[in-house]
Amino acid sequence: MRLLLCLLAALGLSLPLAAQSTTPPPPLGAAPTDAGAVLVLNNWYLPRYQASATSGADTTGALLSLFRKRRYAGILYAVPLIAGMSLTFRLSSTDQNGRQQVADKAISPPLGIAVLAGTVVGFIVHASKFNKSHLVAVDRAYAAGTPIPARYRRLLRERHFAEAALLREAIAQQQAREQR
Repeated sequence: MRLLLCLLAALGLSLPLAAQSTTPPPPLGAAPTDAGAVLVLNNWYLPRYQASATSGADTTGALLSLFRKRRYAGILYAVPLIAGMSLTFRLSSTDQNGRQQVADKAISPPLGIAVLAGTVVGFIVHASKFNKSHLVAVDRAYAAGTPIPARYRRLLRERHFAEAALLREAIAQQQAREQR
């Protein structure tokens, strides 16, 4: 059991190192090259968009909405993590007199380890697919005329475009108040 805890601790400490790439991405704390970009929550940037009769929908705003929602949905990986830990480690319970009783053995350590490993790998894949550097790269490529990759385009829904419109309206109202 100690070995498993040590391995999980080592994996958790190595994740930030594995996430670094050899070519440094543009700093996420700084505005993208587009001077009309607006900072929104948690250093996510909303690129400039000028609606016109010939322009299509606000795709960059919808991408921002998609990425933010998918990043926040990563918390759902806590459910199989808790299930895997309860299968792997011995459980304890407290009776009505306040005495703690620890189980003699874990429910199913091999199954629990498999669930934990799958959860960790799934979370890493999920987090790497929807990180800020990918969003910045897709936005810049889209601004240069490259179509949005199919893996992101097929995930865009009407609700993402609606949230982008609401976000842009809120930003416009805030900028109007600041200019008064």
